[in-house]
Amino acid sequence: MKIALIAIGDELLNGRTLEKNGHWLAGFLYENGILLNDITIIRDDEEVLEETFKKSFECNDFTIVTGGLGPTLDDKTKSIIGKVFGGPLKESAKAIEIVSKQYENYSRQWHRESNSYHMIPEKVEPIFNPIGLAPGLKFVDSSREKYIFCAPGVPREFFGMFEKEIYPFIKSHSNFPNETLRQVTVRTRGVPEEEIFYRRCPGLWEKLSEFGQVASLPQIMGIDILVKFYANEEEYKKKRDSISAIMKSCAIAENIWSWEEGNLEEFVVKEATAKNLTIAFAESCTGGLTANRITNVSGASQVFLASYVTYANEAKINALKVLPKTIEEYGAVSIETAKEMAAGARKSAHSDIAISFTGIAGPGGGSKEKPVGTVAIGWSTKESNDAKLYHFKGDRELLKQRFSEAGLFKLLNLIRSSETN
Repeated sequence: MKIALIAIGDELLNGRTLEKNGHWLAGFLYENGILLNDITIIRDDEEVLEETFKKSFECNDFTIVTGGLGPTLDDKTKSIIGKVFGGPLKESAKAIEIVSKQYENYSRQWHRESNSYHMIPEKVEPIFNPIGLAPGLKFVDSSREKYIFCAPGVPREFFGMFEKEIYPFIKSHSNFPNETLRQVTVRTRGVPEEEIFYRRCPGLWEKLSEFGQVASLPQIMGIDILVKFYANEEEYKKKRDSISAIMKSCAIAENIWSWEEGNLEEFVVKEATAKNLTIAFAESCTGGLTANRITNVSGASQVFLASYVTYANEAKINALKVLPKTIEEYGAVSIETAKEMAAGARKSAHSDIAISFTGIAGPGGGSKEKPVGTVAIGWSTKESNDAKLYHFKGDRELLKQRFSEAGLFKLLNLIRSSETN
């Protein structure tokens, strides 16, 4: 089964609006055992729309179109669908029923002269919009079993229409996969792609390809290796165990940190919760980024107590009780300062673990001894208080992300090595 998305809108191509529907649709379909075949973003141009609709219709079983259904002159989807597939626009009793109902739901009265929501190509069926006002469209070529669905471009409207109106139709189709799309995930850190596949583990890609489609996805500080295949539960377990055996016997076994999907911060919250451990941060160069990542995780309140954003030296001294002579002698970006920051955060928050960040994200502020990209990450627990100096490359935004990632990896290791309370 091939499904493609066409996203329409000049605003998607001039940087004004971020295209979110494709990202959401790919994830939704994948969770339900289908790989999205193609995503195309096009401008509001009749010739381009016509050509793209025709091409996608020929190459896919289902074409999902987002955008261009509104009441303004740049909304051309309906007329082009009619021109290519569905015939001239005609008044639709079903469309009138849908529109009238939705306007009533929003305590508004619909007037024909204000839009053309009731005008639908004669061979096209209007679709109920669970959230917005404009009806969607469905065109069916029964002889070839090909379909086009048109939905609003507003993400929340598209999500609602796809889940409640479009996906049930796709799921009932005879070509819907009987087997489940499975994935084995191997998450590594500290080793780049070329190091994995060409030096440490030559032939690994070929070995994994015997089980399914292999993908290598770079992350902030590591590589995720994915193997995808269709299988029932028993076949999945056999393949998973075989892949696991291959990975555990290769030269990057020590670099594997997880076999599950999910953000690093999600693992931190989940595993800290399981061990009943509380955490805190002292952030200088990361400016609260790490705390933000943790608090984006549902359930973070069970483990996360506080973060002290002490950007200035005076704040480090006053809020975290870093000794002035430590900063004077070793500098703000140093193992010594990071240790005292972590200890101060842990003491002030009364947490089980605290992680500190003090570094140089640039573009200025570096020196020969401590260039841009230098960060000291400290930690404090009941058993230890220490820090380590790291050197990373990248621009200011990327460096902050890498600093945060390195601190969260250290935190996860501390959680995993802690005794269960």
